[in-house]
Amino acid sequence: MPLPRALVAALLIPVAALAAQQGHPLNPLTGEEYGRVVSLLTAAGNTGADSRFPLISLEPPAKSLVAQWRAGGARPPRIATAVVRHRGQVYEARLDLTAGRVVDWKAMPDVETSVMLEEFGTAQQAAVSHPEMIAALAKRGITDPSKVFCAPFSMGYFNLPRDRGMRLLKVGCFDLRSATNNMFGWPIEGLYAIVDLKQNKAVRVYDSGPVPIHAGDANFTEQAAEKRGPLRDPLAPVKIALPRGGNAVVDGNTVTWQNWSFHYRIDRRQGPIVSLVSYRDRGRERSILHEGAMAEMFVPYMDPDFGWYSRTYFDMGEYGVGLLLTTLQRDVDCPATGWFMNVVIHDDEGKPLEIPEAACLFERPTGGPAWRHTEATNQTYEGRPAVELVFRTAAAIGNYDYFIDWVFDQNGEIEVLVGATGITALKGVKASHMTSPTAAADTRYGTLVAPNLVAINHDHFFNFRLDFDVDGERNRFQRDTYRQTILPATSARRSIYEVRGSSPATETAARFNMGPMPSKWRVLSSTATNAVGNPTSYEIMAMGDGHQLLSDDDYPLRRAGFTKYAFWVTPYAPRERYAAGDYPFQSRGGDGLPRWTAAGRSVKDTDIVVWYTVGMHHLPRAEDTPVMPVMWTGFRLRPFNFFDRNPALDLRTEFLP
Repeated sequence: MPLPRALVAALLIPVAALAAQQGHPLNPLTGEEYGRVVSLLTAAGNTGADSRFPLISLEPPAKSLVAQWRAGGARPPRIATAVVRHRGQVYEARLDLTAGRVVDWKAMPDVETSVMLEEFGTAQQAAVSHPEMIAALAKRGITDPSKVFCAPFSMGYFNLPRDRGMRLLKVGCFDLRSATNNMFGWPIEGLYAIVDLKQNKAVRVYDSGPVPIHAGDANFTEQAAEKRGPLRDPLAPVKIALPRGGNAVVDGNTVTWQNWSFHYRIDRRQGPIVSLVSYRDRGRERSILHEGAMAEMFVPYMDPDFGWYSRTYFDMGEYGVGLLLTTLQRDVDCPATGWFMNVVIHDDEGKPLEIPEAACLFERPTGGPAWRHTEATNQTYEGRPAVELVFRTAAAIGNYDYFIDWVFDQNGEIEVLVGATGITALKGVKASHMTSPTAAADTRYGTLVAPNLVAINHDHFFNFRLDFDVDGERNRFQRDTYRQTILPATSARRSIYEVRGSSPATETAARFNMGPMPSKWRVLSSTATNAVGNPTSYEIMAMGDGHQLLSDDDYPLRRAGFTKYAFWVTPYAPRERYAAGDYPFQSRGGDGLPRWTAAGRSVKDTDIVVWYTVGMHHLPRAEDTPVMPVMWTGFRLRPFNFFDRNPALDLRTEFLP
């Protein structure tokens, strides 16, 4: 996106330095601030050289303090929180970086933190060097350890006595003898090492016997594709061109575009966080969202086999979306005309870790109208071309890649999208064709996608924490239900439907699934109305319903209790940030939303947070291999009586010459 030279120079400054210059209270922690967290804890005698930091995060200032700062008041103190592993124990710290002091330091018994980067390496080495693993690989004809890739998988919690007191990863391996870019294409099935990270060793090896390893080519380079058949003729260039430069203004971490304004930051655990989303309506700044971000991901696989039953991943809480963000490639992941931002998080030792160009911001024409009408009576036409602004990141979490998009349009709508791509999880099987004797048993829980490879059925659940401030903090959640009405015999019609709204008073009553009958889900202002007296509101428009199919007594569902309902509503509580609780790794369940909402707090005409879970049941297909086309899901935030009329009436017919 062509920009003024001075702005280009500013954008090349690392995000950490730029954030420090801007001084916004919601800016991400800088590299210097990460270092300050570590030095303050060390100086206080709490940590040492062997301490590790699974998470250091900004503690967002109170809403009132942010509002005062925006009105010209003082910048709130910079508060950071840290989760620390020190001498075999887990601690939580709270630090005032402005005052330079440790505010709180407390032990957290009976919890396990997310997996750290160095632990992945520890688990891999412990698995591949175990004598039983070496012997089992040799039985399968693999004697060179460099030709094997071993991937650590979180094991969840199943109340097994032999696992108590340990911090476990299950390590499965893949044959790399034919690999160029697909690390997961040749699973070595039936062989797993169980690694205890507290002892830094494999405590047992499970080997159910050799299974045929796929003999075909599972690579997906251009050269590999060409071997399968001729490539398509190249396209003539299809690109987004901005001959007069972009229309968005990026000021530090604040973005303004087409009446929209929002702030962004990247967190090691949550990834992208969008804050202070507002819309300028005829000169008046109107609030919509104080903060929106993903609050957990849950990916359970549907195979009871030993190697698969434990694959019930909490990709955010167990690994970290921000930690696993990747550099975005120009003209593939994002148009080359976009803004590309470096992201600074922290490594296991609390040191700054920069991920180059891990976020992008770009405009795109939709190829269609924002609105239009042709009138046949007088042969008139009116329409306006539609353009969107997209804020995008992409995380590679094991075999899967996830895009997270926040899309702002000119009609006052926000689309929140998750795109899943990458490599489907493959299980080695005996069957090479659906006529094979073992095919029925081998494909009970998945699809045969290639000889000796079954892609296992699984789910993706994405929970988003949406802290609404629709025209202010006092809001309520409303369900509008469509009901059939039978009309009296005096009417020429026999039936119609009516829509009736109801607002739950407590968080216990505000837990909903979609249900078989259509409903509309809205957040209404308790104080503001539009020109004709309707409460201003924003609708949460679902794009898909991934209803949970696990039983209530299944341990994965206990741990992912937030997936029991599509909608939860809670009163605003700054410490309630993660749908499955603060520590989902090996948690026993019941944390997060189920625990909080049991209190039955009031959620009517107050500051509320809506938690929405969008899900999809993924039944893999042959077309998902060897690499999967992007599959999108998500939701829209849509104004409903928020404006007095179509907010895009002010669009011009043409672009600048």
